[in-house]
Amino acid sequence: MIWLGSIFVLTLALGMPIAFVLGISALGYFYFTGQTQFLIVLPQRMLAGMDMFVLLAIPLFVLAGAIMDVGGLTRRLIGFANSVVGRFRGGLSLTAVWGCFLFGGVSGSAAADAAAIGTVMVPDMKRQGYDVDYSAALIAVSSLMAPLVPPSIAMIIYGALSGTSISQLLVAGLAPGFMLAVFLSAYAVWVAHRRGYPKAARQSLASILRGCWQSVPVMLLPVIIVVGIRGGIFTATEAAAVAAIYALVIATVVYRAMSWKFLKEAFVATAIITSAIYFLVAVANVAGFIFAIEQLPQKTVALLTGVSDNKYVILLMVNLILLFLGMFLDTIGVLILTVPALMAIGNMLGLEPVHLGVMVVFNVLVGFVTPPVGLCLFVIAGVTGRPMERIASRALPMIGIALIVLALITVFPEISLFLPRVLGVAG
Repeated sequence: MIWLGSIFVLTLALGMPIAFVLGISALGYFYFTGQTQFLIVLPQRMLAGMDMFVLLAIPLFVLAGAIMDVGGLTRRLIGFANSVVGRFRGGLSLTAVWGCFLFGGVSGSAAADAAAIGTVMVPDMKRQGYDVDYSAALIAVSSLMAPLVPPSIAMIIYGALSGTSISQLLVAGLAPGFMLAVFLSAYAVWVAHRRGYPKAARQSLASILRGCWQSVPVMLLPVIIVVGIRGGIFTATEAAAVAAIYALVIATVVYRAMSWKFLKEAFVATAIITSAIYFLVAVANVAGFIFAIEQLPQKTVALLTGVSDNKYVILLMVNLILLFLGMFLDTIGVLILTVPALMAIGNMLGLEPVHLGVMVVFNVLVGFVTPPVGLCLFVIAGVTGRPMERIASRALPMIGIALIVLALITVFPEISLFLPRVLGVAG
């Protein structure tokens, strides 16, 4: 493992993408440890890693999000959110939070959420006297809800790597995502009153209902996914196909925003995103092969139990390790490296696999707003043209709020488990 770790750190420090870091590290491991006989099976291991039916959900969900993200979709969702919460003090900040929550049910991507909502909301917030860096930070942290609300690519990846029910994971992420929205809303209201941010004029019931009616077709996407899975109508993978078809029908028939040009762009974007994810998963299978050879999961369990036998102390250490890794790696990279060991730890502690999955995914998502990687920080900095370090400093209190939610998810499993149980989602 010394060779693997050394090459990994060196290539990562050189700025290579995580997929190439893992691939080069694996090749170096087999060469320097004299186990070159395993090189012949690497292509087979990579193909086996991608040859999973559940992974078919990824391109279909990505395609659904790409299709829905046309024809002023973001404006419709934000307009509806603003009609409901804009009349409160700091209403635009509340609109940003709940706009991210609603749009997350369409995009499933934190980066897409930050870019779409940031492009629309930050200029409006600036015109009404909001601090630009605060506005950008609020949207960046709020975008963390996107991978928690169905459809969630991160949940699908975790489920594929760990063998956990993807249907249950998708439903289980709703409550933590809603909780984060509520906590961030409370913080936004406090800041608005402290700084005297304005509130919009109260809109009529007719205006609210009109905005709701225009947004209903979009907001129905996550509802269809959850209800379909709950009713046993389709699996998570089949739900992705239904979502893609539904998105195409809505964009074409309801919003009349689809054209051959838009459709081509959606397919190209889907192909690019999916190929990158699939390559990561393929290389992850090679890394998992090495971890099995070195018995890394068993050694990790032995190391942590050697420090303490207290369940909550071990969970604290796990969360701290994941938070540290999230500062330097993207979500999929962290999941690839840690899921084998995490499943062993979860089994040892007697944790529900779905609870562990939600805790882990939420944890690594925090890395999206923590330097030096902080993908959402880079995205929102690019959208607003503001220095990333200033946005990051404004985000610190909100990162603290996200960590509070993480602590609650860790200590109280029912936060993640009650919805799958109430809805009776099968494994």
